[in-house]
Amino acid sequence: MRPDAEEILRLVLARLDDMKAEDTLTIDLRNKSSIGDYMVVSSGRSNRHVGSVADRIVEDLHTAGARARVE
Repeated sequence: MRPDAEEILRLVLARLDDMKAEDTLTIDLRNKSSIGDYMVVSSGRSNRHVGSVADRIVEDLHTAGARARVE
């Protein structure tokens, strides 16, 4: 069973917090866009840190049964 948008958002935000991501912003896209329900934008201390955070989030989402697109 795939998690719903709110569960995915909680998972992503928890992982970002765990990995010390910086300046996290959540944008609510429900009823505004067909690309998704939420967009999460965050930054990190270095390219390596950002890459590590993104990889871990993708792994967590895959484990939870969700599809992920990270850019």
